[in-house]
Amino acid sequence: MRIGVRLDEPTRRLLIQLARLHRVSRSEIVRRAIRRMAREDPATEELNLYDRIKDHIGKFRSGRSDLSQNTGEKFYQIVLEKHRRRQKR
Repeated sequence: MRIGVRLDEPTRRLLIQLARLHRVSRSEIVRRAIRRMAREDPATEELNLYDRIKDHIGKFRSGRSDLSQNTGEKFYQIVLEKHRRRQKR
C-alpha cells in the first residue's frame, strides 16, 4: 500500500538521518516505527496481549487445587460486594 505523509522539517531530517544510520529506506524506518508503536502503545495492548503471554500459558502452578471449584458462587460474591460498595457512595 502506498500512502503520503506530510512531515515538518525537523521530522523529515530525522527520517533521513535514521535511514542513513540504519542503511535502510525511509519507508522501512516508517514501517519499523509503526510496528514499534503498535507493540508499545497501550491502545493496542489487547491486540498484542495473547502474543505477549502465549509462551507462558499453562506453564505455572498456583499451588492451589481448588481454583475451578465454586467459581459461579465466587463470581457472584465479587459482583455483590462491588454493588454494595457502589450503594454506599
